[in-house]
Amino acid sequence: MPSYVIIGASRGIGYQFLRSLSRNPSNTVVATARDPTSTLEKVSNDKLSNVHVLAADLTDAASLSAAADETSKLTGGVVDYLIINGAYVSQATATQSPTAFAGQESLWVSDLTTSIATNVTGTLYSINAFLPLVRASSIKKIVVTSSGMADTDLILTSGAAGGVPYTLSKAAVNALVAKYAAEFEDTGIVIIALSPGLVLTSWDSLEDPQAKAMYGFLDKWFKRYEPNFKGPILPEESVDMQLKVIEKVTTKDSGKFLSHREDGRWI
Repeated sequence: MPSYVIIGASRGIGYQFLRSLSRNPSNTVVATARDPTSTLEKVSNDKLSNVHVLAADLTDAASLSAAADETSKLTGGVVDYLIINGAYVSQATATQSPTAFAGQESLWVSDLTTSIATNVTGTLYSINAFLPLVRASSIKKIVVTSSGMADTDLILTSGAAGGVPYTLSKAAVNALVAKYAAEFEDTGIVIIALSPGLVLTSWDSLEDPQAKAMYGFLDKWFKRYEPNFKGPILPEESVDMQLKVIEKVTTKDSGKFLSHREDGRWI
């Protein structure tokens, strides 16, 4: 009975992990969400009977520790796969280049602070809270969602100058994953940073003017990087590809920043 914990599973890619993993009735799937009530309602409506939803916030270490304690009761003290998906993505700064923050220093400080607190510190809090349960597993896999936007080759090839706070936070996540891998050497724990690709997490988001502008910029950038780019993929496709990567990785891959495509390409 493999056990999975998905940190940040209320919508988009995180919720798709619940749907995909729950198809195997032998899986025990634990989800965390800041608002567990709405996530529980969706899980109930979708009849995901082997999914358990717990309250936790990436920026609250105590809530994550409490969720780990509750998870231990559900899984017999073991977590085979810890997937840290939750993240902060600001549409307000998604298209702004570094020089655009001249005169907007308060926005820069605010958005970078929130990005680091959620995406980097939240990752550290999550791993540390659930680590005893991962150590108790024979599988011992930790996956942290990253982004191809943190790859310097993609930035330079595509000309993607925007999304600076988010990009910096994901680059820091990749370094943090490498630091954990160095610490976990000879423990059997596999930890990777994994890019899900460019994913359309909600069709409704395309009705939002900021989201439409963001996708417009991404389309322009990514067609320079990948001429055959046809737009974002759906969560189900991304998660299916990610799960294949997760199953394949071994201790030889620990600390690496990997693509959902398995070929070093990000979209």
